[in-house]
Amino acid sequence: MIRRGAIWLGALATLLVALSASPAPARAQSASPSPPKAPSVSGQISGSLAKGSTLSIRVDATMPGGWQGLHLIDVVVRSGSRQLEELVYDIEDNKLTIAGQDVVTGTGAVGTGDYLRVSGADVILTTGGANLSLQINADVIKTIPDGARFDLEVIPDTGTPAHATLSLAQPESAGGFGWGTLVAFIAVALFAGGFVGNLFANKRRPQPSFSVYGAVQRKLDEDKAAKGTS
Repeated sequence: MIRRGAIWLGALATLLVALSASPAPARAQSASPSPPKAPSVSGQISGSLAKGSTLSIRVDATMPGGWQGLHLIDVVVRSGSRQLEELVYDIEDNKLTIAGQDVVTGTGAVGTGDYLRVSGADVILTTGGANLSLQINADVIKTIPDGARFDLEVIPDTGTPAHATLSLAQPESAGGFGWGTLVAFIAVALFAGGFVGNLFANKRRPQPSFSVYGAVQRKLDEDKAAKGTS
């Protein structure tokens, strides 16, 4: 009886040792958070930097997941290391700020800075899907130095802002001839044609033919002169 109990105790001890040596179930690893979505930005600067002209600033932004994830658009006009003007567009409030003045898009409100004047009617926002495009047509009230650059920044609600630096786009040259060039070309062609035509006409001009009446008249004149002399 004692021997049978010892056998059972040994078997129980062996089972306990085996259970304690078995590896614990692996814990499920928590998924790492996905990196925040970052926007991209591009655009174009066109028009003129001269006083009295119009300067067009276009900012094109893309935000993965939808343009609604964007918060601000910042445009800084610089000449060298000097900041000339700054325009900040609040996407949620649909307004542009210049020199501390708020200009609501689509209204007659006007904001005036040191170099630019912007009307709310000249600020156009277009959105769709992941894309956003902001068009600002500003009046230049003070000539912006040549070589000025435009620093664009798009700031999302969360994540890293996107940056781009642009300069004034050069106007495309018109193809063909202008009216002035065309008129000058026609005048030169007419002059050259007349000159060459006259030259050939002179070369082709026939020699005067012998005239009987002329010979008779000369003979009469010679006889008349001889009689007068005698």
